[in-house]
Amino acid sequence: MAKIYHKEFKKKLDEKNKIVWTNEPKHENKFKTNLKEKRVFFRDTLETVSENSVIKKCDRSYDICAIKYGPKNSEFENTLVLQDFSKDEGDIIITWEYLLYNRINDEYDDSKFFTNSEKAFTYFIDKTFDMINN
Repeated sequence: MAKIYHKEFKKKLDEKNKIVWTNEPKHENKFKTNLKEKRVFFRDTLETVSENSVIKKCDRSYDICAIKYGPKNSEFENTLVLQDFSKDEGDIIITWEYLLYNRINDEYDDSKFFTNSEKAFTYFIDKTFDMINN
């Protein structure tokens, strides 16, 4: 028969069940998986609409694959972000997210997802055009 030493057993059990607090996420950061391809796709897609008068007034970030319109004195800020880009067996899978941020209330008033670049940019341009002309 084996002897059980309760103090040592309890100590090992406590160490095993101890919660380790950390700021590091345990999941894989998907943003960086195909970042180079994602940036190339964003740049190429943006070039197709770059001559639009609304797009010319927007800020662009090729690093985070986003386009934004929102002057500092404006109540709202429009943002279109390429959230996901991947090539799956030859098919391109994309996800765009449109965000309308209300600076006064510090909240998002609108958020929509698109799987088609043309529809995403059309929606963004339409909403931004309304902001510019108000």
